[in-house]
Amino acid sequence: MTSADELGALAARLGYTLDPEQVTAMGEAVAGAEADAAALRAVPVPMTAADPGAGDAWLTPPPGGAAPSAADPLAPALRQAWSGRVPEALERLERLHGELNCTIRVLRERALAQRPPTGSPLEGVPFAVKDVIDVAGVPTTAASRTRADAPPAAESATVVARLEAAGAIPVSKDATTEFAVGGPHPPLTGACRNPWDVERWAGGSSTGTAAAVAAGVVPFGLGSDVGGSVRLPAAWCGLTGLKPTAGAIPRTGSVPLSWTTETLGPLARDARTVGLLFGLLRGPDGRDPRVPELPPLPPTTVPADLRGLRIARPQGYLTELCDSAVRSGVDHLVDVLTDAGAEVVAGDIPSAHRALPIGYQIVFAEAASVHRADQARWPDYDPVTVRRISQGITTPAADYLRALQFRAELQRELDAVFAGADLIVVPTTPATAPRLPDCTVTVDGERYPLYAAQSRATMLGNLTGAPGLALPTGFAPDGCPVSALLIARPHDEATALRVAALFQDRTDHHRRRPPIAEQVGGPFPPEYV
Repeated sequence: MTSADELGALAARLGYTLDPEQVTAMGEAVAGAEADAAALRAVPVPMTAADPGAGDAWLTPPPGGAAPSAADPLAPALRQAWSGRVPEALERLERLHGELNCTIRVLRERALAQRPPTGSPLEGVPFAVKDVIDVAGVPTTAASRTRADAPPAAESATVVARLEAAGAIPVSKDATTEFAVGGPHPPLTGACRNPWDVERWAGGSSTGTAAAVAAGVVPFGLGSDVGGSVRLPAAWCGLTGLKPTAGAIPRTGSVPLSWTTETLGPLARDARTVGLLFGLLRGPDGRDPRVPELPPLPPTTVPADLRGLRIARPQGYLTELCDSAVRSGVDHLVDVLTDAGAEVVAGDIPSAHRALPIGYQIVFAEAASVHRADQARWPDYDPVTVRRISQGITTPAADYLRALQFRAELQRELDAVFAGADLIVVPTTPATAPRLPDCTVTVDGERYPLYAAQSRATMLGNLTGAPGLALPTGFAPDGCPVSALLIARPHDEATALRVAALFQDRTDHHRRRPPIAEQVGGPFPPEYV
């Protein structure tokens, strides 16, 4: 085992100057990850299957070429319910921030001055933006002290520009963990509290966006997802959140973290709204090299039934550490789907237990490279940020490439499941929202470290690139939401969205609002779904 001093010397040779505390923290993190890395090294890779580029080939979209998505019939109802409510949303947002610490910047002047295109699909509808995504004329801080004085963004990120072109109006830059990878207590802003229980965390890293949507301040928001950062706060705040197929939505104009695993995606209360947003956001912008031409996306509608749909429910690692209330929520979802005609089929993922540690190995190696340019400012970073990304400094090229090869191996395991199933159903996260300040999670009365538990299922999608949709499935005895995750084939978000829409048409979990919603200024707009 390489000592901390040796790792520090190696980091210095590579151009990273760490103080003694940072070297110690890096050494501990590397030591903690070594067993998983060593186990993967021991698995041989045939030379004919060693090309790590195979992982990108798996994400090739089906034939069909580019075409505009059909107009979504939900848009007029959403517009009627929310258009013109920007002033009201701003007032509520400021009150909510006072309760939850959910907002880094309220865009009052910009939002009130904006004049959306008349007759546009989402004319005048307010929305929230995680503060790692650019909004023109507004600084992007990524919740870091090192960017507290950042200049205003010259242009909006592609995802923001597309929603603005559809008439929607951003009203906030929302709380996040530092650079979407730090701890729940970023030094610039502090923790964002959960709208269902202010003694709990809203989840990371799209934390403030989830809180604002759950509290009914806005109907939807934009987040980013590297290891679960859309789906985890969606789960803990009772929302529907989509991590799309890698390469479906452009990342242009967002603060990068991990080229391999990172996506942008929407959060809303329901699957039909998420589907509407996905249709507006997807497709190439000519700038993100990963986004191909895509076939048209049908609007998300509620199917009459689910006859012919096959659902796989993997066991083992993805379900063994799971609170009984979360299990009950997944069972409830499956019962509703089978009542609608779906069939449960066998389907396990033998290497699922490797996805989290190997996914993080890729994330941290890439993040260390991203942040090398600002390495001199690491003393001002959140210590959790430095601890996490610094372990990627000394990752050998052979280990990084082996992790990318494993990505392709895991994709083949998913192919085997999808040969007999249309969707995979697992818990989104093992427990309800973590309690502040330590943010451990509790599974049937036993506490577990946040990072060891929260992303057990979600990293599977980030590592492979498969899409995942988190949706609320009920509430635990502690009064907090529980959630299930629908994993689909690449570029088959439509199946997950339609299935979730049926479930939500037959249940009302997604319609419930936390008590804080009334405190910040009801009555709320009429239901549009």
